[in-house]
Amino acid sequence: MSRSQQDPLKDFLVDLFGSDKPHARTGHAGESAIRPYRMWAPFAVIATTLAFFAPRLLELAEQFSTPQVDGAVSAVSAVHEYRWPLAALTLGLLACDMARFLTHRHRAGLDAQIRQSTRHTPVKITTGYPPGITTLRSATITLARGAIIRPKELDEFTTAVRASASRRTSKWTYTVVHDAHRDRIRITRTLTQPDLRSPRHKALANSLRDGPLKEPAVSVASLDGDVETAFKITFTPTLSSGARGFQKKVDEALAALAGEHESGRTWATDWFPSEGYLLLSLRAPLPTRVDHPLELVDENLRHLPYATAASEVNMFWDISTKSNKPHCLIVGPTGGGKTSVIRTLLTEASRRGIPFLGVDPKMIELDGLEGYPGCAAIVYDAVRSAMLVRALHSEMMARNHYVHVKKIEPSQLPLLIAVLDEFFILSGKWQRLAKTGDDETRDLLKELDPLGAWADLAVLARSAGIRLLLGVQRPDASLFGGASGNARDNFGTRISLGNLSQDGAMMLWGDSQIGREIDTSVPGRGVALGNDGVPVDAQMWWTPNVDPHPNKWNQLSTSEKKIIDGLRPQQEPHIAFYSTELRHFIESERSVAVAARAYGRAPEPTVLGHHDDTPTADVGDDFADAIPASAVTEGMTVLVDSGHGNEHPATVAAVTVIRDKDSGAVTETTLTFHGAGRVKNHITYGPHEVVLLPEPDTTAPAP
Repeated sequence: MSRSQQDPLKDFLVDLFGSDKPHARTGHAGESAIRPYRMWAPFAVIATTLAFFAPRLLELAEQFSTPQVDGAVSAVSAVHEYRWPLAALTLGLLACDMARFLTHRHRAGLDAQIRQSTRHTPVKITTGYPPGITTLRSATITLARGAIIRPKELDEFTTAVRASASRRTSKWTYTVVHDAHRDRIRITRTLTQPDLRSPRHKALANSLRDGPLKEPAVSVASLDGDVETAFKITFTPTLSSGARGFQKKVDEALAALAGEHESGRTWATDWFPSEGYLLLSLRAPLPTRVDHPLELVDENLRHLPYATAASEVNMFWDISTKSNKPHCLIVGPTGGGKTSVIRTLLTEASRRGIPFLGVDPKMIELDGLEGYPGCAAIVYDAVRSAMLVRALHSEMMARNHYVHVKKIEPSQLPLLIAVLDEFFILSGKWQRLAKTGDDETRDLLKELDPLGAWADLAVLARSAGIRLLLGVQRPDASLFGGASGNARDNFGTRISLGNLSQDGAMMLWGDSQIGREIDTSVPGRGVALGNDGVPVDAQMWWTPNVDPHPNKWNQLSTSEKKIIDGLRPQQEPHIAFYSTELRHFIESERSVAVAARAYGRAPEPTVLGHHDDTPTADVGDDFADAIPASAVTEGMTVLVDSGHGNEHPATVAAVTVIRDKDSGAVTETTLTFHGAGRVKNHITYGPHEVVLLPEPDTTAPAP
């Protein structure tokens, strides 16, 4: 019978007066635990009615006086005297029948539900007493010994119980537990607590119910007054929950679900997958500018702070002996703020008593630091830069020898920071001089072998107390592979400014998406390796140019001058030399710098107009940038040696990269260019050679 054909009155009467067919409504075979319902009160109701109406019955009986009637009148008269006790008994029986009826209804409903859900016939169904008027209070269903109930069947039964109760009231919440070892099902109810959750809390809970996390539960972790500032989301750990890619997708979804907060702060997540929970909490938004603080924000003198991350967390470069991030790599395009980060780190090192020296092949990035307290020297010339790298190598070997002979700990050695800015440009200059320089220069570069010395420094300088600060416009595998061995692992402190390409993000962060969506409209915005080893967005500190020359100093604002004066240390750090090579080089370089400042001059610019319609192409004696040959892509324009010591731009038609079968390191790169007619020119480069670019590297990030 369909729902529209059911007769509620008939069902009620059947339940009220019982049925001799216990399975007439269940439709299942087997002996039922539900017996027919029989009322006890009707006989008491009849007796009570006769007792109360006895006087009227006596009046009627006088008209029909017979021996039988007289006997009945005597009986009714006797009952009349007990009319009130009979009334009380009748009310008691009615109440008892009502309770029995409600119990019968609950038991019959449970019997039908358990049969339909599990296909089992219950042996006994016991309900709590007194029974609930509209809904079940509690119940225990005893099953046949060894009855098996699958989880899906139990879920169906639980759903049926809750649905039956919710049709009448939502006041109660039902819990169904299967005691398999006792072959019984227990049903209990508790008052439904009012849902006082905020709309944000409800949205998170409802969305996560069918989300990627297993068995999620959302609770409020912290409040600011009545405003929720953090949520704790517990879940059952899985293999996916520990994967960074999975976590990033969940982070984005949670931030979108939580929505914009009224305080203006942003949502961020902290994962604890091994413990089975994550925290979604509010973080202060990244500032758009942070001037270099004049106070020491980190009292540890071996922590060089340089940026501010979310929640005003200071990022720092740990240069201590125990650091697992001893060397620093900064990646950023021209104008991205790389120079300011270098100035920040070096001024922080200076006021902590740590000296530094550097190489600046562009002659415009670090020149302001020349003569700054703690600065041993800033080298601009390519040949003298090669001499400095070799002298640093000698200093490293001398320091290691000193530790060996004196039997001291490496931590007792004084620290020294070596800066190599625009490393690829420097490598390109060495490469060009090795090919086009005079005989003396070529022999000197061959003897110095600056790339080989650099490779040793990257791997071994840590134990000698030498820290490397490397600046490049783009990361590449050849910077760390090959002769550099495990150099990439030593560059644990990494900073990227601007938007990286997909390959660059993968090379630098191990994730093709990190650092690709930076707000480049905010100067100094980038990504840094957090103190816990996880890349985070950060705002780099702004450190003005510390050059005291009037042409530079007069361009600064009053606040910028105050920053520079506040950062300058009262006592100049001194450098301790363990090798004569580095000491002699620094002494000679300082003499050259003094002479250059005293007698150096630069010609004033002139303007030359062309008198013909075909201007000559001149790339000048320098170049804008350089990249490893293996990083060149088809269609890129590079500078090619004409064979007469000059370079001219040419478009790459094809790139062939040969790698080692075992290590995957680049062993050889061949670039193909279109020549006259169908002739193609091929140029082969070694594993560490670079290619010169006529313009700054503006390769757009991969989509």
